[in-house]
Amino acid sequence: MNVVVNREIYGDGHHEYWVLLDTAPVSEPGRVRQDYMLRTHIEERHRQLKCFSDLEAFTSRAFSLVVHQVVFVLLTYSLLQWFLLRSGRKELNPRTRTRIMQLLRPTVTVIVLYYQNYVAYLSPLEHQELVLTLDEEARKKILAKTRRLRRNLAQQLQRPRSP
Repeated sequence: MNVVVNREIYGDGHHEYWVLLDTAPVSEPGRVRQDYMLRTHIEERHRQLKCFSDLEAFTSRAFSLVVHQVVFVLLTYSLLQWFLLRSGRKELNPRTRTRIMQLLRPTVTVIVLYYQNYVAYLSPLEHQELVLTLDEEARKKILAKTRRLRRNLAQQLQRPRSP
């Protein structure tokens, strides 16, 4: 049995000692403490999975459905963590899934116009101003095109293709 004695020094100057026991040989005491600090992160992740992953709301008694639900929840959690890591948003890792989704939502609405080889990024108000300041002939042309697109979209939604 190996013992690592740790001393915590607080902001007000007082300090406390605590120990870590380990069965593995200790070559670097600082490394043992770092490994122990992972425990709090693991416990927090476990709490998030347990409390915020909708597992308790799943009411089926069929074992296969419960297994599938757990697998999909864990897969979703893993993919979300992988996405956060790959996109450079590691600071969101300790957050709950609900909070992560709120923080990942786009916060800016942009209208993108493409014409030939040109691109314009406009806010909704800039787009509205642009449309309202067009001359009468251009406005009528845009209105006709918009109505045609809206009708076509409405017809497509009424008769969706079968898969």
